[in-house]
Amino acid sequence: MSARAGDADRYRRTLDNLLEGFQIVAPDWTYLYVNPAAARQGRREPGELEGRRMPEAYPGIDRTPLWETMTRCMRERTPASVENLFTYPDGSTGWFELRIEPVPEGLCIHSVDIQQRKDAEASLRAWNERLEAQVAERTRELEALNHELEAFSYSVSHDLRAPLRHVTGFAQLLDRHAGPALDEKGRDYVAKIVDAAARMGRLIDDLLSLSRTGRAVVQKRPVSLAALLRDAQKELAAETEGRAVIWETGSLGDVHADPGLLRLVLVNLLSNALKYTRGREPARVSVSAERGDREVVVCVRDNGVGFDMQYAGKLFGVFQRLHSSDVFEGTGIGLANVRQIVRRHGGRTWAVGAPDQGASFFFSLPAGAEAAAADPRPGPPSQEASL
Repeated sequence: MSARAGDADRYRRTLDNLLEGFQIVAPDWTYLYVNPAAARQGRREPGELEGRRMPEAYPGIDRTPLWETMTRCMRERTPASVENLFTYPDGSTGWFELRIEPVPEGLCIHSVDIQQRKDAEASLRAWNERLEAQVAERTRELEALNHELEAFSYSVSHDLRAPLRHVTGFAQLLDRHAGPALDEKGRDYVAKIVDAAARMGRLIDDLLSLSRTGRAVVQKRPVSLAALLRDAQKELAAETEGRAVIWETGSLGDVHADPGLLRLVLVNLLSNALKYTRGREPARVSVSAERGDREVVVCVRDNGVGFDMQYAGKLFGVFQRLHSSDVFEGTGIGLANVRQIVRRHGGRTWAVGAPDQGASFFFSLPAGAEAAAADPRPGPPSQEASL
């Protein structure tokens, strides 16, 4: 046996043992060589194919897009890569990835069975379609709930205010009509009725505000924290009138957030600080920001009455108050609004304080314009408020 014949025999044995299909066809589409893998892919034996023309072995193949591709490769002597759905004589099908290369003998066709991959892709598409259908259904349900909530908010805003106005109006009429005849306790009762109705009105306003911020579309963009802080301070100017308030501001920079909603966060936190520093001379309120790789943490610190850390988990809950409304006014909605807005930005809220030693309220925002999901990490030990 010549060296060349030995090499050819060795190369043939190598091709025969490939896991992928390998075949060579002549310009007249006669199979010159078919390895066992290619024969299995075609559901034939190698001996059934070698020496036969392709259209004879697989009737109808010359009317397929694959035939057009192979004809072009043969004619133009250019390679091609295609994914082909092969139809067998019995009507069943199989997906194959083909690499077609011109060779001196005609064409070399390398084939890989990709049926499992195609089945997985089909399953994934079906799963995605089911998921999209579920999301669409949940979206419709959410839209319906939002419409119901809007209707409820309208009812609260209009139907509940009317009896409150009546209570306030008749209490004031009673005061004018019978005020001189009432003793001090009676006049105190009337004043308390008017005050309670006014507090109920504020509570309705705050609940509506909480509802609106929960439904508002969060439109994030780069925004200056310093600019929002200045706007919030101007809005709260009436609360600082006649008071000695020292504002301390660190380096704040920009964050990626909804400017309107983030301004509301700062207004609530600053108003909270001003309320609980009443009586401090001077009151000190500082605002700072610390930047990390994953988030920006903003802190609003004051030298007010503070709070006991064992109750920190209640701070951001609706209607949760740590101080009597007789001493410090409020409805307990402001910090709940802060928590809701920050959570919708993907951030966290927590607070640190001590009785008569001031308080520090923190909120975080994801760093970078692309951040949207909530940070899964917990807050500092024993400081994270219930979210």
